[in-house]
Amino acid sequence: MHSERIDERLYSVARGDGSVEAWCTVRLPFEPKGWLRDYRSELQSALRSTDAAPAGVLYAEYSAPDAAYADLENVLLYNVGSGCYSHLAHRGIVCRRRPSSDHLHHVRYASVEPTEITMPRGPTLATAQLAAMPSGNTPAHWWAAFRERLQTPGGIPHAGEFGVRAEVGSAWRRTLAPSVKTMLDGLVAALHVHDGSERDHVSVALSEVGEGEVLWELLNDPATAIFGQRRLVRSHGSKIAWNPADELCGYFEVLRGSGKDAITVAIFAL
Repeated sequence: MHSERIDERLYSVARGDGSVEAWCTVRLPFEPKGWLRDYRSELQSALRSTDAAPAGVLYAEYSAPDAAYADLENVLLYNVGSGCYSHLAHRGIVCRRRPSSDHLHHVRYASVEPTEITMPRGPTLATAQLAAMPSGNTPAHWWAAFRERLQTPGGIPHAGEFGVRAEVGSAWRRTLAPSVKTMLDGLVAALHVHDGSERDHVSVALSEVGEGEVLWELLNDPATAIFGQRRLVRSHGSKIAWNPADELCGYFEVLRGSGKDAITVAIFAL
């Protein structure tokens, strides 16, 4: 694209052969207004019109023009809406963050074969395996499920970027696209320890997942907290909102495999 054309416009959306590429002068927020709603609408329409590859794996990439971190799953998936790309992700979703080559926020979506993806590798920070799905699909359900099954070799604190590899087995019982955000929120939250605030409210809210006081103690237990302490949960009406450091996740893959478990995950350093 010519630079003068970029300067005239606030965004652009273009469809290719099995792919969609777009750029915008700002990062797409959760509830866009004005011209940002138009941008999201055009992006959604382009994704709906994209045909899925036989493998059914969605590859999505966000190129950021600054060093400010943002939740990768929000920018590429949640803020766009899973209804427009679910048909591209029957067998998996892979998302990656890269630096932008200009001052714009670029996104790219493609329906690909897994062999087309170059997957990063790094030292393993934690692993977990769930034989069955949690009873609900909230971050709290995923946090409770992962928290009791996490293994953190060496327990070494990690403050930088990280990646997530997840293999979904035959015991997985949900559509992939709408489940990725809550699964990642719960997984990353399980690698933190809460700061002890709002005990009464949080304990009551956690009782919807299990025994509130027991889960409160687990929330404040630093045994698997390689990502450190923070105000991990806060009041949100009668419920709670989670605040894990998933903005530091620069890559994640959730792919269907041949195993029998619901999900097997590995968190690694980038």
